[in-house]
Amino acid sequence: MKVLFVCTGNTCRSPMAEGYFRHLCNQAGRDDIVVDSAGTFAPEGGLPSPQSVQTLKSIGVNISELRSQPLSKALLDSCDVIATMTESHRYNIGQISPKALAKTKRLLEYADDFRDVADPYGGSVADYNACFAEMRSALDNLFLDIVKPNHKD
Repeated sequence: MKVLFVCTGNTCRSPMAEGYFRHLCNQAGRDDIVVDSAGTFAPEGGLPSPQSVQTLKSIGVNISELRSQPLSKALLDSCDVIATMTESHRYNIGQISPKALAKTKRLLEYADDFRDVADPYGGSVADYNACFAEMRSALDNLFLDIVKPNHKD
């Protein structure tokens, strides 16, 4: 099973989602779930924002080693579940790989919320904390959905 989180620059929202989701997998001993992130306009090898690193560090998750990567057809086609931060990201996925849309949802849909995840880029640590808090229940729900006993990998 491979899960991909997508945002714009792959330095704020999607690295926080990737790091936290990987943390959930590690805590549950699920080394069969591969977690990745990418950005629709991301450079190759960029660092996560300091605010993202600090936000996740506050809950004991280190994302400082993550590096950004641009979204690609090969990456999209290799994933089983794709979670985007916005409807615009979902649209971009459809432009790159129309068949990937069948396995793509906006992240907050996993919390029965159909809003986009607000972009904290350039904001304070408090803004990043609020962004992560907004994503957390959706990430928890997605994890539970994947690991439930009747889920087929």
